[in-house]
Amino acid sequence: MNYRVLEERIKKAIDIREEGKLGKSRTFFESLILDIKKLLTKDPSPKLKNIYATAMGEYVIQHRLEARQLNHEALNLGRKLLEYDRRHKLDNPLSIRSVSNTLLNIGGYEEAEDYVKGIIKLYRNNSGRQGDSEAHLAYIYLRTNRITEADELISRAINHINRNTGHEHYVSIWLSHALMVKSLINNAKVKPIEALAAAEEALKVAKKDNRVFRIKQAEELVNFLKKKERIKAQ
Repeated sequence: MNYRVLEERIKKAIDIREEGKLGKSRTFFESLILDIKKLLTKDPSPKLKNIYATAMGEYVIQHRLEARQLNHEALNLGRKLLEYDRRHKLDNPLSIRSVSNTLLNIGGYEEAEDYVKGIIKLYRNNSGRQGDSEAHLAYIYLRTNRITEADELISRAINHINRNTGHEHYVSIWLSHALMVKSLINNAKVKPIEALAAAEEALKVAKKDNRVFRIKQAEELVNFLKKKERIKAQ
């Protein structure tokens, strides 16, 4: 078998990807990986397995670049929506969230802060949504190393979510997220018992209403905290 051909195809896929032609490079990678998998059924050599690992590693980068591109497209759409909202004086919180939450996704915590504070003001008459927004602000405080402020705010956020004055349907989504933020804050304060307790409570809340994405997030956090303590105990 001519392994060089496969290596050249990987290089070609990378070149296409790095030119920014992500749709074309995705198709190229998928075809290449499928071919390598078929070959592996007849040739399980270390060389071919290593070529497969290289192709898959580059394919992972493909996904990360696509996610980054989608986030930036979402941010541009969000900014346009917010401009539309302000031009027509709508004060729709989702217009601001479309910008703030996308900024959080890409780590733009400082820029997101004022947007989130603006959302909190719009939800003064809805404690659940206000608390959810406060939990996002607490997360920003945590990521910008304002631990005391984050700790104080997350307690208030959880209280507001539990009050749920608007009788909202999504309380378990908001509460499980807020509890995970509380867990991360306690972890930052080097309070492992409290951090794990909050993460496990978040998982319990998410499971109660079968909030699939929150369940996955909470499980990952619980496992991370448990693993951290096991390593520490060794």
